[in-house]
Amino acid sequence: MSTTESLHIVCPHCHTTNRIASANLSAAPDCGKCHRPLFTGHPVALDEAAFEKHIARSQVPVLVDFWAPGAAPAA
Repeated sequence: MSTTESLHIVCPHCHTTNRIASANLSAAPDCGKCHRPLFTGHPVALDEAAFEKHIARSQVPVLVDFWAPGAAPAA
């Protein structure tokens, strides 16, 4: 990937797709719409529509942990 190439990153707050130059990924980029950080370092709870947008539109890896309130993690 060249340093001038751009990536699509979906905002974890407003779910807007942002285009960020790969050279700027380490500079803590903010969302162009809501101006909040694109990378928070914290899990994001998503509904079905937001989840679909994140996995379909983001060009960065997405780590997923599915769980249900009544199902405890396996020991």
